[in-house]
Amino acid sequence: MMRSLAHRTLGITAAITIALSATTAVSAYAANDDMDAVSLAKKMTGVDYAKSGETPSAGFDSSGLIYYVYQTLNYSVPRTLNEQFNMNKKKITDVAKAEPGDVLFFGSGTKPSYAGIYVGEGKMVMASQSKDEVVTRNVSDYKKSFIGGRSILSAKDRLKAELILSSQKYLGTPYLFGAKYGQTKTMDCSSFTKTVFAEYGITLPRVSRDQAKEGTFVSKSNLQAGDLVFFTTVDSGKNIGHVGIYVGNGNMIHTYGEGGVKFTSINKEWWADHYVTARRVLN
Repeated sequence: MMRSLAHRTLGITAAITIALSATTAVSAYAANDDMDAVSLAKKMTGVDYAKSGETPSAGFDSSGLIYYVYQTLNYSVPRTLNEQFNMNKKKITDVAKAEPGDVLFFGSGTKPSYAGIYVGEGKMVMASQSKDEVVTRNVSDYKKSFIGGRSILSAKDRLKAELILSSQKYLGTPYLFGAKYGQTKTMDCSSFTKTVFAEYGITLPRVSRDQAKEGTFVSKSNLQAGDLVFFTTVDSGKNIGHVGIYVGNGNMIHTYGEGGVKFTSINKEWWADHYVTARRVLN
């Protein structure tokens, strides 16, 4: 299926940007290996469909997208759709029980025709030949063609994906310094992180400087999705006064000032100059 030159040019530009100027498959993997599976799959939306494609710069076919996402996160997965369907991984027989990061297969009998990565809220990301790009689709629209799924992620990596998804439901929640913990109409930075982690049974202290004593130290160069990142603020002087949750690709989700809960780069403007440390509390 051919698209307009403008549409295809846009897709190529997006793919190049996503690949971060990667020139090889290996470097393309490394560019995104600090993300969780769901966020990485979503990031690939808009990349061109390409038969036999398996990188953002070259495009993806159905199994190539799955191969890229999980190889990037250091999982060994086969390249072809049939081999992926027959992986020695936990089987999913009921599509309604799919969890974020699971791979869902569609076709007839035991022969898959295409597949998608479940990203929560009833949606999956897939490389669509008919749409000529990677798209997000409602799983329910394909329910009759579902032939099974595979659970690939470790418990820890599944937790990362679910935690990052959960944090996003608070996007836009107004910021209020000293917001009371236990309600979510307003939040400050540390009540936000405490709320998100509490949903997964992880108890954090109430304030950022105390949260910075939890877990284990992780260097900025080794950050992974779900790590807590800490900064100084105007009011905190040289002491820690702010915390966010790292989501990969140099970004965090946090709340501060106008706009409330939002995504922000940790490598630009104030946050780049006032970064202090990071802690890993997901074990």
